[in-house]
Amino acid sequence: MTRCFGCAVLVAAFVVFRVALLVSSYDANTNWEEPVFLFGALELADAGVGQVLDYQDDLNHGGSVVLLLLAVPWIQVMGTSLLALKGLAILWATLTLVAFVAVGWRHWSPRVGLWLGVCLAVASPTFARLNITLVGSHPESLLPVALALDAYLSWARARREGRPESPWTAFALGLWGGVAMWISYVSTMFVAPMLVLRAAARGGRGRLDLVGLGWVAGIMPWLVQNLWLRPHGAGMWRTHVTSDGPPDWIADAGRILTELAESYGWEAPAGAWILAACGTALLALTVSLVRGRDSETRDRRWELLPFAAAPYVGFLMLLAARISPSPGEGYYYARFYVSVQVALFWVLVLVAERWTRSVSDAIVAALVLVLAVGTAAAQVPLLGRGARYAANLEVDRSKGCMVFGVAEADRAPDWTSAAVRLGGLRGERCRDRAFAGLGWGMAVRFLADQDASAASEALRSIADVRRRYAACGGFNFILHNARSRPSPEDLGRVKAVLRAACERPVK
Repeated sequence: MTRCFGCAVLVAAFVVFRVALLVSSYDANTNWEEPVFLFGALELADAGVGQVLDYQDDLNHGGSVVLLLLAVPWIQVMGTSLLALKGLAILWATLTLVAFVAVGWRHWSPRVGLWLGVCLAVASPTFARLNITLVGSHPESLLPVALALDAYLSWARARREGRPESPWTAFALGLWGGVAMWISYVSTMFVAPMLVLRAAARGGRGRLDLVGLGWVAGIMPWLVQNLWLRPHGAGMWRTHVTSDGPPDWIADAGRILTELAESYGWEAPAGAWILAACGTALLALTVSLVRGRDSETRDRRWELLPFAAAPYVGFLMLLAARISPSPGEGYYYARFYVSVQVALFWVLVLVAERWTRSVSDAIVAALVLVLAVGTAAAQVPLLGRGARYAANLEVDRSKGCMVFGVAEADRAPDWTSAAVRLGGLRGERCRDRAFAGLGWGMAVRFLADQDASAASEALRSIADVRRRYAACGGFNFILHNARSRPSPEDLGRVKAVLRAACERPVK
């Protein structure tokens, strides 16, 4: 009863702090992509949720699809404003917290569940801010990851106890693993070790076909979107991995370690101590699995191995992707590290549970309380940093139209298709903003390939003069505010091209 009360207090404190953070520091915890969720929800409310794949912000993950499906009924009940919609992020984060606490409690011990909950609730100020941000990708994948972990650990326990595997457990492992990978590719760091271990286990091959069937069902929305509706989508991520030239593995590894430490919200030396503790715990867990001298470690090897492997896999994924922060992203960039954070939390909690097994609950509770209070204190400065947001549906929707235009510029097969898609949006102001976003996307492409003739041809292909002017405005804005600008000679040449394409002077 006491432990259940502790869980209830933990969840309530989690929700209260997130709500306080949202209403007192709205302006400090937002990003430029958020209006597109309100825009998409309003569009789907009229067009029907069956059109949701046409409004996702990125072909490579389904986090925005999940948020949009929930946002349509949510705004009808809670109101059509970004402030109300951001409450949906708190709901999803709370469900994620409950799911992870339940998995730790059910398959390990109440201590593991509570400790993991404390880590997720207070250990990372950056994670706290992401809980109230409409991200649309990586944090959303943690909920199906928890459900996939539950199915995997249920299979491992049945195997250890010599019981037959439930058909639903096998299907659920594949299903939730596939959904997690569809929502965010980063969740592969959790899902891949589980699927590989499940397939490799001797005597555990029964119902493996149901695991594969569940995985196909979970990943199906990605397959439909990227192989059927927009076939070019499947290859888009290749450009992220290959566009920056040959990798510098040592420099990239150092950068990732630095950014991972910063993603916890602490500067050095605190961040270095966090990484050192996590690295030591991960090494200890891995060595205990390899040696496996005590019977309990041998018996629970299949349950521990995914947690030992996940941080390694996640680090290698980040190293291969070579994703660099963009100016102005701030804490929002740390979404790429959320899954690695949670994986390291798991490792620390499992190792701590093993080392403190003989310690009384009272001493452990005191240690957890000290840890929670100390880390929560780091989050107090996040409160009261500005909440000047005033709901304005027309303004917020028009901002969403622009972001949608930027997204369409990246995911459309060609500029003509993008222009046709954006030309069908409702409202003149919305279309103007969307074409400004399209010009933004064209400029980003130009800065990457320096093909002035292609940029000019793309702008001239927009027959409607008003929309072409809007696209030229977006193009010119990025040209003058990009982090890596063209040389003065190239800039003059591009301006001449834009003058001809846009039929008006460009500043």
